[in-house]
Amino acid sequence: MTFKNELIASAATQLASDYCCNAEDFLSFQNKVTLARKAEGQRQFKPEPSFFKAALMGRGAVITAASEMLEFSSELALKYSGAEIFDEQRKWLINRKLAEYGKAIAFNSIFYLPATPYKYTARDGFNLKFYEEEEIVRELYNVKGFDNALMYKSDKPRHDVLAVCAINGGKIVGMAGASNDSALLWQIGIDVVPEYRNMGIGSELVSALTQAVFMHGAIPYYSTWGGNVASQNTARRAGYYPVWTELDAFDIDKLFPNPAANG
Repeated sequence: MTFKNELIASAATQLASDYCCNAEDFLSFQNKVTLARKAEGQRQFKPEPSFFKAALMGRGAVITAASEMLEFSSELALKYSGAEIFDEQRKWLINRKLAEYGKAIAFNSIFYLPATPYKYTARDGFNLKFYEEEEIVRELYNVKGFDNALMYKSDKPRHDVLAVCAINGGKIVGMAGASNDSALLWQIGIDVVPEYRNMGIGSELVSALTQAVFMHGAIPYYSTWGGNVASQNTARRAGYYPVWTELDAFDIDKLFPNPAANG
């Protein structure tokens, strides 16, 4: 098995835990529907099971849902192909059903894996500095404005565990951080200050942090969404390629808080 296929297999294993199914279900052309439940080893995005979420690795889709959504999800899986479930028309149907329960699709993300191991070559013009978990809390949580790179919290199971900063003249001009989404997969996020963008710093940071995550015994992965072309290009330049997509539902009140409720 090649390195690339090992990573895909590992991602399928993680998704199988998240979606309460078998890893082979993500390589099948048949859609699959499961009852959502919490289990050990799942990525730690929410404390409760997802009300409705779906994932696709290019063949059949896997949907995991609360009992209220199982009949609808099964009909969806029987009527449409995996790819069709993720198109805008089907997402409209899903949102219409979710609205009955005060929920809506909040995220439709594309997830990337690195194609090969990395050999880092330093660039001129800035220095890189790595930070372990305790150093992130102590030194980087006071540096605001890097919300795509850091979660700025350390009291949750999923938190910042590794970071790298690009420093120019004593100033942090870019930052990449990794969160321990699970024991297997650590997700990389990236931020570069506006005046230093389009200089290759983002992909440089992602590449350097990718190597560091591998050295810590985890698999790095990267996510973005369809409208964020700049982030997609950063992933591509850093040697990442798209492997799967997911959509997930959240409470509408949490997505769009009512200002009147705070007044």
